[in-house]
Amino acid sequence: MSQASQVRTYDRAESVVFLKTNERFGGLSNMAPGFPLRINGVRIRTSEALYQACRFPHMPDVQRLIIEQNSPMTAKMRSKPYRKDSRPDWDAVRVKIMRWCLRVKLVQNWREFGRLLLATGDRPIVEQSRKDDFWGAKVAEDGALVGMNVLGRLLMELREQLKEDASESLKIVEPLSIPRFLLLEQDIELVNATDNASHATQTMQLPRDLPQASLFDQPAAARKPMDIQNDCADKTPRQSSPKPYPTYRDSGLPWLGHVPEHWDVPRSKYLFREIDDRTNTGTETLLSMRQAHGLIPHAKVSTKPVTPDELKGYKRVKTGELVLNRMQASNGMFAVAREAGLVSPDYAVFRFLQPIEPDFYVDLFKTNIYRAKFRQESKGLGTGMSGFLRLYSDRFGTIPVPQPPSDEQRCIVEFVRSYDHNVHRLIRNKRRLIGLLNEQKQAIINQAVTRGLNPNAPMKPTGIDWMPEVPVHWEVKPLKHWLRESAKALGDKTDPDYSFDYLDISCVGTGYLTAKPERLRFENAPSRARQIVQKGDTLISTVRTYLKAVYFVEDEWPDLIASTGFAVLRPVSEIEPKLLGMILQSSTFIERVIRSSIGVAYPAISETKLGTLHVAIPLDREEQNLLLNAVQDETGALNAAIEKAQSEIALIGEYRERLIADIITGKLDVRHVDIVVPIDDVEIDEAKELDADDELTDDDMMEGADADD
Repeated sequence: MSQASQVRTYDRAESVVFLKTNERFGGLSNMAPGFPLRINGVRIRTSEALYQACRFPHMPDVQRLIIEQNSPMTAKMRSKPYRKDSRPDWDAVRVKIMRWCLRVKLVQNWREFGRLLLATGDRPIVEQSRKDDFWGAKVAEDGALVGMNVLGRLLMELREQLKEDASESLKIVEPLSIPRFLLLEQDIELVNATDNASHATQTMQLPRDLPQASLFDQPAAARKPMDIQNDCADKTPRQSSPKPYPTYRDSGLPWLGHVPEHWDVPRSKYLFREIDDRTNTGTETLLSMRQAHGLIPHAKVSTKPVTPDELKGYKRVKTGELVLNRMQASNGMFAVAREAGLVSPDYAVFRFLQPIEPDFYVDLFKTNIYRAKFRQESKGLGTGMSGFLRLYSDRFGTIPVPQPPSDEQRCIVEFVRSYDHNVHRLIRNKRRLIGLLNEQKQAIINQAVTRGLNPNAPMKPTGIDWMPEVPVHWEVKPLKHWLRESAKALGDKTDPDYSFDYLDISCVGTGYLTAKPERLRFENAPSRARQIVQKGDTLISTVRTYLKAVYFVEDEWPDLIASTGFAVLRPVSEIEPKLLGMILQSSTFIERVIRSSIGVAYPAISETKLGTLHVAIPLDREEQNLLLNAVQDETGALNAAIEKAQSEIALIGEYRERLIADIITGKLDVRHVDIVVPIDDVEIDEAKELDADDELTDDDMMEGADADD
């Protein structure tokens, strides 16, 4: 059969596509770290290194060179000079060898890789490639992916085998029946899970390149045995990690899938009853809902005064009741009231019709499965009201929800809280590391943008307390003199179907992105998603300035839209845009912005006030470029370390999201897992403060912003 007849065309929207290893399905790539292998007792870091080593059974020194590399890319590069000496039948056997490598990757990473394969469902799996249309597929002019996609098809083949009842047979991989199938001059032997000691028990763990191999290992915390009689009426021995339930049944809902056989799946109206109890006095405590903290007193998050008269007609909520923010249902904005008070009339308050664990349903409603369902069931207020979708109570009541026995719900909630504690601690430590690295980076930048490159250059006084002197030939002017036109904005008549990458403040650190921007349609975007950003712009947060959110847009980025909580700054032609971005992220400038801000809970600075802050810049373009190059040379390693830590945080968060969704929807059983009881709850609260910030109202964001206009 000709190669042309093997070419396939794939619709990206209907396929699972992977290109980078830090993407949702990046683990399917041979380049993905975190899936170590062991062949004949020899540890090999990635399937790419194993595949490349198989080229050279007759050259053990080359095999050793390849498998000793720390990264899959360097392993591949090390093989390149010897490609002409590949085994003579390489083209005839390379697909067989790749199929065998994937089998080994699965058997020795059964949980992680198996769950990733199954998560692709029945969709085509495609490796997007810029150059290779044999193993992958390339992007065509119409956006489709075209190529032989051999790797993707092998992964689909393996996925289907994994789904079959005979999948247990996959746990043993026999050597290929090809000549000289050798590793380091030894015949490659049968492979199974026990060949890789770290995976012999098949426990669910984070990718192996992360510092903490398991989130369940907490030697500093006391282990508390569960009360079997009250919590889980079962005397099955303890286990170390979640495992599937013994038996399942079809829920009858394609989007929910199978559930444990003993779980019910009623409609939510049989569990929750809406209560509409309004206050006549407005004297009760006003509660605000936040993603990370749930319902908390409004006074803790805003200094904006609210009078009792303004609160008349607000809804009363009692301790233990469930509250839904109708307009944010698709973002999982549900919370359990920990104290009595008042909530917005636009919220929905529910009491329980049966004995249930309310936190179980809060966790359930935050999963991607239910967030998508809520978006599907939400309705607009009418024509022209793009972005204002509500989940009305009658639609909420029709949505089926899993209902484990109440004691099992408590077990699940206890496990999730313990697990979250450990995740927060791990993420907090990585963010502290990023903070330390960024401090080193800021020290280098500060030296460059205030003193220049020549330590012996003559200086001149500026008369500015926070920047007392600069090189004598630099110009010192208010920021507004270095800027040209403001960013354009999307209008209210923008096409509702226009889609863009939305950059809000929670996505931005000091000089780097902390999270991938969310892809939104204008119709569903928040009202502050308006500012059009282009290459060469610097974004600096004018609200919650203590977050020090500053980012320079270095590359072309079509359809990038920023929150109105940013000032989008575009320098005049005499200034190198990247230099301005570097100056604005220096700690001397940022600290001045913070000190000039107004407000307590959400300190803000107006763009007018921001424009009055002085900046010193050399006018010679050659000197500007020398400054940039010097800083980039000195901060390159720091930037790489920050990027690596950010990538690890993203992987941890993705793993957590998948694991909790599997537990809360019954794919994994935690009734018999030893649960670590946190003994340092203060650390959890501190870690939550470091999490991505909650959605804010326009009033929150604009508090104090106009104070200087």
